[in-house]
Amino acid sequence: MEAETSRARRPVHRMIVRSPASRLRMPLSVLIVTLLLSLTGLFGGTFPAASPAHAATPAPDAVSVDVSPTGAPVLRPGQPLPVTVRITNGTADTVPVGTIKLYLATRALTSRTALGNWLRPEKLGAPGDLMLSQPTTAAIQPGGTAIYKLSVPAPSIGLGAANAWGARGMAATLTGDGDVLAQGRGTFVWYSGEPVTPVKLAVAMPITTPASSAGLIPAEELEAYTQPSGLLTRQLDGVIDRPVAIAIDPMIIASIRILGSSAPPGATVWLSRLAEATNDIFPLGYADADIALQAQAGSKTALAPISFEWLIDPELFTEAPPTPEPTAGTAPPTPGESATPSPSPTPGELTPPTSAGLLDWDYTMTDIGWPAAGVVAKGDLDVFAASGLTTTILSGSNVTQSTDATDEPTPNTVLSLGSGRGLATDDAISRALRDAARATTEDAWRGAVAEASSQLAVVSAERPGTARTLLATFDRGRQANPDRLVQTLDSLSALPWQTPATLREARSAPQAVGVAFEPQAETDARVDLARRLLRREAEVGAFSTALEDPVRVTGAHRLELLALLGTAWADDPAAWREATDASFVASADLLRSVTVTTKGPVNVVGSKVDIPVTLSNSLGQAVTVSVQVVPSNGRLVVGNDVEATIDADSARTVKVPVTAAVGNGDVTLRVSLYTPDGTRIDRPTEIAVSVHADWEGLGALIFAVIVVLFFGFGVWRNILRRRRERAALEAEESGESGAGESEAEADTAVGATAATEAGSESGPGSGPGSGTGTGSDDVRTPATDPRG
Repeated sequence: MEAETSRARRPVHRMIVRSPASRLRMPLSVLIVTLLLSLTGLFGGTFPAASPAHAATPAPDAVSVDVSPTGAPVLRPGQPLPVTVRITNGTADTVPVGTIKLYLATRALTSRTALGNWLRPEKLGAPGDLMLSQPTTAAIQPGGTAIYKLSVPAPSIGLGAANAWGARGMAATLTGDGDVLAQGRGTFVWYSGEPVTPVKLAVAMPITTPASSAGLIPAEELEAYTQPSGLLTRQLDGVIDRPVAIAIDPMIIASIRILGSSAPPGATVWLSRLAEATNDIFPLGYADADIALQAQAGSKTALAPISFEWLIDPELFTEAPPTPEPTAGTAPPTPGESATPSPSPTPGELTPPTSAGLLDWDYTMTDIGWPAAGVVAKGDLDVFAASGLTTTILSGSNVTQSTDATDEPTPNTVLSLGSGRGLATDDAISRALRDAARATTEDAWRGAVAEASSQLAVVSAERPGTARTLLATFDRGRQANPDRLVQTLDSLSALPWQTPATLREARSAPQAVGVAFEPQAETDARVDLARRLLRREAEVGAFSTALEDPVRVTGAHRLELLALLGTAWADDPAAWREATDASFVASADLLRSVTVTTKGPVNVVGSKVDIPVTLSNSLGQAVTVSVQVVPSNGRLVVGNDVEATIDADSARTVKVPVTAAVGNGDVTLRVSLYTPDGTRIDRPTEIAVSVHADWEGLGALIFAVIVVLFFGFGVWRNILRRRRERAALEAEESGESGAGESEAEADTAVGATAATEAGSESGPGSGPGSGTGTGSDDVRTPATDPRG
């Protein structure tokens, strides 16, 4: 919204006489612009109506006009206004020869809202008062660009000493055949030299590397980043020893230091330059992990690396690294100062550094948290405070003013967050500075600097005599051009209504009145994926308790997790999803690296046996596990759990004692592996077992029968042999006594035999005359011959 007309603000025009025809043409031009807007919406015409210079990027099939001051964005009394007009033909048709007209906004831009509405209007209105009209010199071919350097004479501008200083709007239109083809808008600052209260502006610049899941920057990439034209070199060149606070990713420092004497010389020089910089320096999260995303995913504190000990190679710290030659990547000396050679790298330590030593740095501040822009929720603040981050840099979209008045003065950057304080960035100034630092053309850079100058001028003029402290930031991901960055900072330092401030000065400024924290949130998709990453880390941590050296696994996984939570991934969700999927696959393989390889079936014959279970370990270190076996039914009773240590990259078979309980049949053994603290490893393995518990008793019976039969057969054979021998002896004795033995003797013998058998049947000692003799076959009693 533009300010109301007043003598102090309204331009004082010189006597400019317009003919009646010109008076008629002005409203007719407005009518044509409106008609073209309507026709464009209805028919999608080739030449859309005006495309503001500072609006969103024009459509590729549009004619656009950009207008900016050619020189400094400050206009003083008596000076002409140099203007550059760039016309771009993005259509498939030729833009005919036409007329460029320059206008001055009717009203001064006395509020931030009025300035924003002028540069980025929702609907184009009247461009203002005509200052200059000049025909173009040639038609513009499809895809072509024409640049015109114009100068508005001081009398035609219509500004004088009676006009108060401040931001002014200007517009440029391209007309052809009486039609307005396009319109662009820009700003400059009218300044007559009166005393002003400068705005204290603190600026913060993140120094980071592109998104990665590695957790440490490889030596090859460090060498490329720290070359004279490398990414890190260009970032540092733009801000070193300037009034800009540096927010450094600690991963860069650790990645260089851990290489010891093998670090690229350029990286060592870069780190030395950073150490000697006079800037305020504070750390980002490791790998620039988004602390707001961590908090919303369930982390109680901001995550940090666990350890680097397993990555430190002592052989790289046995001697100091060589001193590299000075490179051309250092920042040029300030005019008037003598050039100094690039600093030599600090000699490496003779003893390997510790994990804490890799991250140690002489920071100016360590209690500042810088989450991603516009995504901080209320609950995040408690997590930040629990992590020791008492100051949070917040995007302007994360705060609100208590009033809806459009002309409310700009507050200080500091606001209360209950558990700490916030530094709210000025998004409008930050956007202008970022556009200037990334500008690819001189005209684009001047237009962005003019907008930043106008924003600061409005703030300064809002409350004359009251100093305000603001914070502007450069963004992550889209890297600034160091030359443009230096130009931008130098241009701001020349403004009478702006003075640089350090980040420490910004933190100590009075708190803003009427400014409150406005909770925002990360997208559900990012939070859900981050929550899965945190759950997987918990699973890896529990699994690692079985390892001989758990930190080798937990430390590596934490570095990867922090890298995957990096803020830069928000600009490429598809690539982030791909990187996280790869991480889930790798960690799943890790969790399945210790397995049971016995498949079965196994036959159990007997009441008590040991079942062999083979365990495999594919890790590069030994693991200790507890083997638990649970039967599916009561046919088997399993003994206590068995603990086993499996060497690296090997397998081992353990014996699990089982006892057959009742009957025969099939049993499924559920084999589970547990870490020493009771965490189960992977899913259980099932082994099929066939139980034949009564085979042992049946086998013993069969064996007993065989033994009885064997010995019984031997006894029977012995009895038969003795009887044959006795019969043979009797036959022999009978042959020797002669065939003429008397019948009486035979009868007597028979009688004696009968008597003997009778005595045997009556038992020992039965009947008269019984003595010690028995009826044995081997003892014979001589018969008494009655004949004497």
